[in-house]
Amino acid sequence: MMPTHTRMPRFLRPALACALVVTLGSGCYTINTSGDATVPPRADGSMPDARDSGPAPSVTQVDLLFMIDNSNSMTEEQAALTLEVPRMVDILASGDFDLDGDFAGDGELGDEDFEPVRDLNVGVITSDMGTGGFTVPTCARADFGDDGILRTMGRTDIPGCMATYAAFLNFRPDSGGSATDFAQDVACVATTGTGGCGFEQPLEATLKALSPSEPTTWTRDGYTTPTFFRNTSGQATTNNAGLVRDDSVLAVILVSDEEDCSARDPELFNPSSATYGATDLNLRCFAHSDAALHPISRFVDGLIQLRRFPTRLVFAPIVGIPLDLAPAPGSRPNYPVLVSEDPSVRDNRMEEWVDPANPNRLIPSCNVPGVGVAFPPVRIVRVAERLDALGAGVTVQSICQPSFTDAATEIIRRIRNAAAGG
Repeated sequence: MMPTHTRMPRFLRPALACALVVTLGSGCYTINTSGDATVPPRADGSMPDARDSGPAPSVTQVDLLFMIDNSNSMTEEQAALTLEVPRMVDILASGDFDLDGDFAGDGELGDEDFEPVRDLNVGVITSDMGTGGFTVPTCARADFGDDGILRTMGRTDIPGCMATYAAFLNFRPDSGGSATDFAQDVACVATTGTGGCGFEQPLEATLKALSPSEPTTWTRDGYTTPTFFRNTSGQATTNNAGLVRDDSVLAVILVSDEEDCSARDPELFNPSSATYGATDLNLRCFAHSDAALHPISRFVDGLIQLRRFPTRLVFAPIVGIPLDLAPAPGSRPNYPVLVSEDPSVRDNRMEEWVDPANPNRLIPSCNVPGVGVAFPPVRIVRVAERLDALGAGVTVQSICQPSFTDAATEIIRRIRNAAAGG
């Protein structure tokens, strides 16, 4: 049953070419009835070689990027995330999936222990990418914001935190370092605070943070270099050099309570814009997504080409899907219910509706008192869906859960599977 309140039109709703074909950039890939995908064309249109499509060897290195929404609404969510960081590090470093004292190779039935990660890089970025040079409330640095550059600032208001850290943190269990101390350092950087721009661009921030300015030994053959605001290049081989390595699993944990607003047209943020000025500033990312935002294919193509094997990419957004729509342990997300174009299939809470009680925002997709309010992350889930179909390790979790323990467990499961060769 459709709600009776006002619904704004969906400006970006591409139709599928057929039931089992999904458009990706300039090409298509087919999905069989089991949900697996054939290997897609490279970004330049050529077909991948055996190295791209064959099984990936196991690895013991993980490069982990946290993309943290640092807007004003994220206090509770950041606290929930940082509580889980020590547990995640302990599990990855020990291989003891359930932290029950039994480790990989013990021969017991029923546990999910695995080969521990021997070399872990962790970096943190924020969703603040500026506002195209226009002065907008809550966005202090209008040009580039944090620009996808790895955070080095610690939270000195948190006991035990230093003022500055390295651009990314590295932990090797065999070196004798403390997993507990390492996890505390990660939490000090990942607690980004809430003074960032309210126009979140998590997909653009992630792509810029991880994209090199030219092909490297760890990018896919035919790598196409993306460009960003004011024709700038990605940060992976400059400010963020060293975070991503050749033989590693690259895992992205994206944490946001808002939809993505990765702008292709900076004029979107101009308060007095002749093009977009008739729309409330807070609704422009939704109302003008077709004209002003980057297409989903930019982020699917851009992220998948960062690994020679798609199975070595893990994409794990913790976003505003309703609590009961989070996948069961070990299961894939129910993408039709989350983002189907068919209104009879898609859950109403994932529809983008203007809130009649607060007409300068959308109706929340989840709202848990004391935990937080979040909005439908349709673009982010669609990126997840397409990466999943290409063979990446994907889970989509709810930011409205009071504890991130279940979300962290699912993310570790995807990292474990990717490290084992997919």
